[in-house]
Amino acid sequence: MSSEINQTILGVVEEMVRLAREPATPREGEARLKRRARERTEPKETQQPGPRAPLKIDVLWEQESVTGAVQYDALLRVPGWGAVSIGYCPERGLPWALRGTFRWSEVDMLRVNQRRIGVADVVKQLDFLWAEPWLARQLVDVALIAEAVEEQPEAFTSSDEELQAAMDAFRRRRGLLTPEAMMHWLEQQGLTHRNLETLLDNFVKARKLRRRVVAGREETYFASHKAEFDVAVIARIALGDLERARSLHERLRGGEVDLLRAAAEALREQTPGAPRWESPPPLLERVRRSALPPEQAAVIFAASAGAVLEPFETKAGYEVRQVLGIEPAVLDAATRAAIGEQLFQEWLTERRAAAEVEWLWGYS
Repeated sequence: MSSEINQTILGVVEEMVRLAREPATPREGEARLKRRARERTEPKETQQPGPRAPLKIDVLWEQESVTGAVQYDALLRVPGWGAVSIGYCPERGLPWALRGTFRWSEVDMLRVNQRRIGVADVVKQLDFLWAEPWLARQLVDVALIAEAVEEQPEAFTSSDEELQAAMDAFRRRRGLLTPEAMMHWLEQQGLTHRNLETLLDNFVKARKLRRRVVAGREETYFASHKAEFDVAVIARIALGDLERARSLHERLRGGEVDLLRAAAEALREQTPGAPRWESPPPLLERVRRSALPPEQAAVIFAASAGAVLEPFETKAGYEVRQVLGIEPAVLDAATRAAIGEQLFQEWLTERRAAAEVEWLWGYS
């Protein structure tokens, strides 16, 4: 065990020295270091029988904006034994530990004038606004996905074509259709182009992991959960209080007002400039049975087309809903995607339950 760890450390350091002398992209350098850590570097005649220690390596890199030089640091972990931090700095370079000394604190995310905003503050604020611990759970999921990808890195390598497709889709989705718009967005987010490429690379790997987890299980899952994927086409009109919702419900049922006029009236009565998380739902929507609370799903999917339902209480007030149609589930592309997402979320739930999670932002 000790000999193997020592040889692995030496092998990683040797690779870092080579990378300091040879031109390589950060992605290539990271892959080379991880590959070197997985290789058994001790001579065959000295290798001990039995299973090898499950070595794991995390690689960090930073690229100089002027020279383009890349510096790597690695954390070699051996479950049940410990961890070793490995770094190499060329002559006249600046070691990684000194690079971060005066730039940021481990618990600070940003500084605005003289006020510092910590990571804990950001997570708590966002989860408070969304009324559920979405961000905290997402951070745990990101770590679990990265851990699973690291177990078989060759199976999840991103090709240049996949990364370019992910970049193109990201820019279209954000409306960043010109180089100027792209650079402005990066500046606003405090990101570099390299940071964005790394994020997209992680996204592509996560998508590959998702496909592997699902692995052709859609048909079996659909056969045993078919009713969960029935679709209801509904109209939703949000109102602030119960009395207005009941009044609109009666007018719609009695034919005094049609759906479009009722929606326009409700929209005019809303407070302008409401925060996005308080914005009204879309007027028309297709919802799956599995996406609704069971009690709401039972009412909606038991209704006939055209039925106006009793007001539902929601986080933002009350909704009057009209059922426009019910579509029995079919195993089309959209349903396959929904099943895949469901299976992947179940996989993540299992991993979260088995994970040891420790929040490191202190007691404030």
